[in-house]
Amino acid sequence: MRKNVLIFGHNYGSPFVDVSNQYTQLFDRNKYNVTVIYLLGKPTDEIKNQHLASNVVFLNFSKKSIRGLKIQAIKKMLRFHREKKFEIVICHRYKPLYIMLWVSVFKKIPVLIGVMHELDTLKNKARKFLIALLARKKNILFAGVSNAVRDNMRRDIWKMDKERVITLYNMIDVNLIEPQLLSREEAKKKLNLPQNAILLGNLGRLVINKDQKTLINAFAAVKKHRPETKLVIMGTGNLETTLKNQANDLGLMNDVIFTGFVPQGFRFLKAFDLFILSSTQEAFGRVLLETMTAKVTIIATRTDGIPEVIGDAGFLVDAASPDKLATTILQALKSNREEYINKAYDRVTSEFSIDKFRKIFWEHANSIESLEFHNDTGV
Repeated sequence: MRKNVLIFGHNYGSPFVDVSNQYTQLFDRNKYNVTVIYLLGKPTDEIKNQHLASNVVFLNFSKKSIRGLKIQAIKKMLRFHREKKFEIVICHRYKPLYIMLWVSVFKKIPVLIGVMHELDTLKNKARKFLIALLARKKNILFAGVSNAVRDNMRRDIWKMDKERVITLYNMIDVNLIEPQLLSREEAKKKLNLPQNAILLGNLGRLVINKDQKTLINAFAAVKKHRPETKLVIMGTGNLETTLKNQANDLGLMNDVIFTGFVPQGFRFLKAFDLFILSSTQEAFGRVLLETMTAKVTIIATRTDGIPEVIGDAGFLVDAASPDKLATTILQALKSNREEYINKAYDRVTSEFSIDKFRKIFWEHANSIESLEFHNDTGV
């Protein structure tokens, strides 16, 4: 009889379908039945069909209903757990973990893992207290998506063995992603980008911590030395109008191209000569793995989890420093980019593969004394 596994997420917004699939691939289908549940988000066949899991459930709670104590969500998940008797529960983000911590009070969960995808998630004193109260059992692990997040959590958690706070990196299925990438020419054509320009690319939400403001200022300096360059910013967010006004004020409206939101934006990464991640805060930066797979040279800020992802396979620069970023862009354009591309591809296929993730995950899971199926991992 197959054992039941739950992957419980806050919502199915990017990148959490990919994250759910990453964790689903840990489990041998012949031995495990995986259910993915989302707190928020309307049921949709399009999203459901993107999953590898056997079952996908959309609870479709409103944002208002999961504020405060989340009683209804706790009751709902307690009923699910009584029915399914989940052997392993993996929660992504804090609210799903909060709910399942309360469920574990009323019904045993053999293994409960909470994965945090942002910094300072557990900084709030109420959260510290709740975790100190409910997470004392040895069968509960906390994980950060980078060592930076792990160390941040270890600092914030009360009354808990620090060794139970681990790192579980985001991974990428190169064999799945690579065939979906558009060729350089096709990506440029679909985005209506000039074929002959040198394209500097950025992909992400237009919000303050992604710091496209610094990127645009740096590009203004680069443009004086390399007039053939264009900056392409893919994404949308509350700073879109502000950033467009900034480009206009700098006389760059014809040279900074805002594409808006592009579904499955990673498919277009080959269009770029350089990819630039200008974030001032970044727990991990999954787009970096996609860019490494696309074989595009990376420039990124030396902040939080980013250096862990890139290693020596790209250019690192101080955050919020337009002068240093401009200098690094000019340096990268003159460099032997093929060398960085090869290093990055080797790194993503060796250090961030599903096979490596499976090995690391089961090493941690099997360290839990209450886990009664050590030999059922398929590893």
